[in-house]
Amino acid sequence: MHCPRTNASLEPLLIGGITVYTSAQGGVFFDNSQIFKFSSPELKHGQVLLKHLSEHSESEYDVSLRINCPKCKKIVMMRRYFSPVKAVEIDECPGCAGIWLDSGELAKIHENHLTPKERKLLAHEMATNHGFITIKSPTSRFTPTNKNKSAHETTVENLVRLALLSL
Repeated sequence: MHCPRTNASLEPLLIGGITVYTSAQGGVFFDNSQIFKFSSPELKHGQVLLKHLSEHSESEYDVSLRINCPKCKKIVMMRRYFSPVKAVEIDECPGCAGIWLDSGELAKIHENHLTPKERKLLAHEMATNHGFITIKSPTSRFTPTNKNKSAHETTVENLVRLALLSL
């Protein structure tokens, strides 16, 4: 297989019995659903892969360009967000369901990882608002604060701020 950005050969890397394919520029290709074994910062597999990828040099290339799947060479990968927070956009193959992460995207996924409690609150917020998160304007130190906010409102606002900062 070849890197969809640079066309250089991808190197197989065995981590915990799972083979992923990495590029010299820090990109990584996961076969169908393998990414979930690496996406949480608490998982050892994810920590090992992130350390390995951080040792590679990053190249300058346009990540907004559409790419073909390294496995299904003639299929253009779809762009989608990895989580409901919409902080990291990934490339997914509609044919084999493989996932390509460009350099630094696994680190962003780890940084924006939601705890089970945060996921539950976000799911509840999206369910009660027809799939939308209520976005309030950013506050500054001059904006009056309402001390009577519930923990739920505060958590949702923090999730929205996190998503906006990641853009």
